[in-house]
Amino acid sequence: MSYYFRTCVRKNNAAFSFIELLIALSIIGILFAISLPMVQPFLARAQDDILQKQILSAITFAQHEARARHAAIVLRYSANNQIIFLNANEDGVLTDESQIISQRQTSTKHGEINWRSFPHYRQYLLFSPTGMLQADNGTFWHCHAGLPSWAIMISKTGRTRVMYPDEDKEIKDGVGNAYNCQKSKFSTS
Repeated sequence: MSYYFRTCVRKNNAAFSFIELLIALSIIGILFAISLPMVQPFLARAQDDILQKQILSAITFAQHEARARHAAIVLRYSANNQIIFLNANEDGVLTDESQIISQRQTSTKHGEINWRSFPHYRQYLLFSPTGMLQADNGTFWHCHAGLPSWAIMISKTGRTRVMYPDEDKEIKDGVGNAYNCQKSKFSTS
């Protein structure tokens, strides 16, 4: 054999054996299995943030539609569904005559959404043609593992404010009462 063949061919034969490949894959699998429980809280937090952004987006969309259409618009939130519709009667009731503007599915796999408004009998947001709320104010809050993770407060003018738990792991309303995660209106689990 020639000198060129011996030196070049032998240098290009460097490769992994099947056993080395199996050992490397098993090490990667073990590291993945160890790190998975550490990653799950971050994934849950990301899902909570997605839900928060979906609710904020629905509120903003309903407000803009009320201003653009110069009509009363209702945002009604149920378990995994947000319905935004034109409400001529301004009573928050979805009828056959109501025009559905948007219907959105929420994308969360755990936790629950609570809603409280003033007056207490309203289970919807009713935006006037000016974009302001017909009620005094309202709050959506999300509970995960029995504790509130965030709250979206909506003022009469339609402004939203996001609140997070304090040192005591509570979110308090304007009067100082903590939002309760035991009594839920809507469940997203």
